Amino acid sequence: MGWVTYLGFLAVALVVAVGVRWFDPAVVDQLSRKTGLSGAKGWTLLLVAASWTFLPLLAGAETGDGEMWMFGSAVAGVGFYLGTVAVTSVDEYRLLHRTPHVSPGQVTTGTGDEAVVTSGTPAVEDGKEGEARTPFTGLPSVHTDWILQRRDRVGARTVWRNVGGGVRSVPFTLDDGAVAVRAGGNRVFSNAERITTFEPDEPLPDAAAEFLRAHPDLPDPQRRESRLRAIETYVPADEPVTVVGVPRQGEFPGQRLIDRAPPDELLGTDGAHATDGGSGEVVLIRGDADEAERTLHKRVYWLGAASVVMILGGQALAFWLSGASSTAFL
Repeated sequence: MGWVTYLGFLAVALVVAVGVRWFDPAVVDQLSRKTGLSGAKGWTLLLVAASWTFLPLLAGAETGDGEMWMFGSAVAGVGFYLGTVAVTSVDEYRLLHRTPHVSPGQVTTGTGDEAVVTSGTPAVEDGKEGEARTPFTGLPSVHTDWILQRRDRVGARTVWRNVGGGVRSVPFTLDDGAVAVRAGGNRVFSNAERITTFEPDEPLPDAAAEFLRAHPDLPDPQRRESRLRAIETYVPADEPVTVVGVPRQGEFPGQRLIDRAPPDELLGTDGAHATDGGSGEVVLIRGDADEAERTLHKRVYWLGAASVVMILGGQALAFWLSGASSTAFL
């Protein structure tokens, strides 16, 4: 019966994942952007993680309410997530580590294929100031990954249901226009986050009301019957940001435009570019170059080590709590 139960749990996990992808694409899309995985790679990792975490079932673990071994499996599952974040940051860390760091005024086009690392406080062109803000809280931002949730009741429980999500990005310059950076689907590494709740009987901030009015697919700001919650992860526009990419001649003489970067060849979403000769997305990291390197170092080494401990330790805990034995596989 162990194999039957094991395969049954795997099937349930895949069905749940497909259901989430179908009914809640916003959270899946944001998760894909955070981990750098999508498509076949994401599904493969999910299958590997589920196969590992449910291994105690093959060794005789019991199922049912209150089974403590599932806690250990949950720890291992979180370890897979952290490990994914670490592994998909390796390419950017290597790129940042081996690429020359120069000030914006010293950026040159070189051969046209050489990447540079440069830092500075972003400046937005006239007329774009309103867009260079987080959509719901109005904080200065050049790139925001957002999700909007509504408080709904499901049976006897109340849950936060995602009603929309997306990315808001604007072009910006560094050092009085010496370097211009395009807006778009950048590879972003940032820990700035704002979670804001809006009560139905309270007026919305101007930024949130304006954004909702401009998006008819989101809740009407004038007819709110439930609480709303906005989750905004963003690159602040009022503090230094590090840009990694390949510069080329910009729109004006003496200006350099960074609108691409070497492709992510490991597990990230840019892997396809590496095989078809295309270019990767510009890398944005919150903070100056030194802070950016520390950020990616922590993601690769600290999260990497923590993920290994959680994957192996969580599984060992699951076997111990279940009373199952690894010798059952022999």
